[in-house]
Amino acid sequence: MLTNPSDLVAVAKATIKECSINEAHECLSSDTLIIDIREPQEFRKAHIPGSVHLPRGLLEFEIHGLVEKTRGDENVADADRPIVLYCGTGGRSALAAQCMQSMGYKNVVSMAGGIVAWVAAALPTDSPD
Repeated sequence: MLTNPSDLVAVAKATIKECSINEAHECLSSDTLIIDIREPQEFRKAHIPGSVHLPRGLLEFEIHGLVEKTRGDENVADADRPIVLYCGTGGRSALAAQCMQSMGYKNVVSMAGGIVAWVAAALPTDSPD
């Protein structure tokens, strides 16, 4: 029997933590690592200021290096680093958060509503294009 994507996302959301766009916005001035896991063309259109781009397809292969490279507080272990993931509407970031938890990250959350909710709330974006 095949499982549809919405069922996978529902299972992921039941096992991860989500944050609101307002909670994510409060993280902009902290040591929280904010990762945009969308595709490159999506990131170029608009992204959260200060976010780091790491496409979902590369997450498992590059996350350890990214967390280490962007480390701020040396007293916080990589596994405990606060991380907010976001995508378009919250599905891909939920799946990514679930994956990161299985990799040992303890303080990772998915931003509910994704960049669509962020833009609808008129929160700031960068768009290099």
